[in-house]
Amino acid sequence: MPPRKPLLWQTLRHHWIPATAWLAGGVLWAVLALLIPGTVQPLQERVSDWIWRAGSTQAPERRLILLDIDERSLQELGPWPWERTRTAQLMQQLAAHGVALQIWDVVFPDARPGDDAMRSQIAQRSPVLSQVFALPGQGDDVQAGQLAGAWDWSVCPVPFANASGYLGNDGALLPQGAHVGHITPRLSGDGVVRGQPAVLCYQDRAYGALALVALMQASGESHVSLARGNGWLQPSWQLRSANNGFAAVPLQSNGDILLPWRLQPESFVSISAADLLAGRVPAALLHNAWVLVGSSAFGMNDRIATPLSSAAAGMQAHAQLLTAAMDGRLPYTPQGHLLLQGGAVLAGLALMTLLQRRRIAAPGAAGQPQAWPVFPVQWLPLVALGWLLLLLLAHAWLLLRQDLWVGWLAPAVALAGAALLWAALEHARSRRDRDRLYTHLSSYLPRPVAAALALQPPSSAIKASVQQVCVMFADIRNFSAYCEERPPQEAAAVLHAFFSTATDIVAAEGGVLEAFQGDAILAVWYGGNPAEASGDNARSALRAAVRLNTAMQAVLPDPAPAGLEPLALGIGLESGPAMAGSFGQASRRTHMVMGRTVTIASRLVHMTADLSHPILVGEGLAAQIETSELESLGMFFLDGLRVPHHIYAYPLSAGPADERGHG
Repeated sequence: MPPRKPLLWQTLRHHWIPATAWLAGGVLWAVLALLIPGTVQPLQERVSDWIWRAGSTQAPERRLILLDIDERSLQELGPWPWERTRTAQLMQQLAAHGVALQIWDVVFPDARPGDDAMRSQIAQRSPVLSQVFALPGQGDDVQAGQLAGAWDWSVCPVPFANASGYLGNDGALLPQGAHVGHITPRLSGDGVVRGQPAVLCYQDRAYGALALVALMQASGESHVSLARGNGWLQPSWQLRSANNGFAAVPLQSNGDILLPWRLQPESFVSISAADLLAGRVPAALLHNAWVLVGSSAFGMNDRIATPLSSAAAGMQAHAQLLTAAMDGRLPYTPQGHLLLQGGAVLAGLALMTLLQRRRIAAPGAAGQPQAWPVFPVQWLPLVALGWLLLLLLAHAWLLLRQDLWVGWLAPAVALAGAALLWAALEHARSRRDRDRLYTHLSSYLPRPVAAALALQPPSSAIKASVQQVCVMFADIRNFSAYCEERPPQEAAAVLHAFFSTATDIVAAEGGVLEAFQGDAILAVWYGGNPAEASGDNARSALRAAVRLNTAMQAVLPDPAPAGLEPLALGIGLESGPAMAGSFGQASRRTHMVMGRTVTIASRLVHMTADLSHPILVGEGLAAQIETSELESLGMFFLDGLRVPHHIYAYPLSAGPADERGHG
């Protein structure tokens, strides 16, 4: 007994297509998510921009007010930069309106008249000022002004980036212990601001972002610490306040804060600096609020591209960051985002596998259960498309409701690739199975019939038509007695040689071998419309009969075994109309050619022994060729037919029919 192959091998051999699709999907996801994540990130960012635009609201935000140095302010108060006394007036007016915290998204790098007045206001009001760093490949490596606000860290740790330059404030404006945060954006490849470094390093000193410094000052915190996330749904890094003065700030793996864009610009109250200085602002509007001072004027070069606008004021990014930090709702990428993506791929592949499982349907006609596919394999790409939309919706929900950026494109592409490969392999296998079935079917049926049946559903209706045909019946005489006396293997060898020879000759002469009937064959040459008569088909049928008779003389046993009549071939030929097609129930049908023409050809075979001629021709076929080539034998009654028929014989002494000039 041969050894059984392992169960795993048996499973893979029968399910190699799903296994290949699973492997391809996993490899494709690993390549996109682990090896070349930068290829899918830009598209994910653009789609997320659309999600922010669709999901952002105009809910009024009153905790943070925007003080805008806009075009009208420049028109009324003069071009920028203003004298420092005017800037000091702005700080004083904000304090007079009861502002809780002033946050200035403006850098004052050079000395100007009125610096003493502004320094005095900074010392009294403790506003949060700004400075800008140059990141490698993003900005000029300048060193202007004076840096301030370095944190009390002994070193600037990983993962924070090192700046290559800076633009600080004039040192004369900065009192001891001034609060300064950087406003350096992180530009994506398309120039859109989607993140900001939480901390930047310069000469191994750490400088926090403007929003972080504002949170520290408002909460009275003087120290923050960097900690790793401790769970798969936690961020890679967190900035935590020493006394829990504000919620932990989640960071990306590169130390950036992922900017939220939940609020439309219309959500924020924006006041013109000219209105504040002119006393046109209600006193209660600014009371106890945070005020972010920035500029939307084009001349001040503080325009950025955001997910909500292609040209927004730079302070919009800080406003979004500040309000989200107040609510403790800063988005981030969890440490387990790859696990979630991998799970999405596995779930999609499992769904496709489940849809491709076979279930047991109702018993068939023979009482055996039949298995039907649950889901067409051609629709698997549609399943992948639906899964892509589901992943996109899940990404939007996680981003807008759970503040999680997980990523969706790599799993979607991996699943789409697996679905396309699965469908292609199944299509190739179905083509192979169909070709194999057609090959088997055409070995039992005429090739044109097999081709037609392969493309048609089962039917119980008669599918037949009347056609003009030339029919050749060929039968081995005395074969029944031969089978009775000789071993079955020997009789089978003779019959096999006869069928094989007849198949080759009929095909070579353009005919169709319609049926094997015991020790006889039925071959037909179709001529199309019943009104048409084809002399070419008649001559081809006659040539096939002569060639078959000659070929079988070398195949049939000669001399005959002792006590047996010799085996000989009898051939009958006739031409005329006949009905050809399929008959019977859909569960068991047969293909056959029937009619008077076929009956005459079969009766002529029976007459070959009586008339001592191996090839007899009916009057229908004789009318299509020169009768001088045939020998008239006269009129005879054929078995089962009431009308006498003129019978012709082909004289074998005349030579092979295909070597003579017929017609």
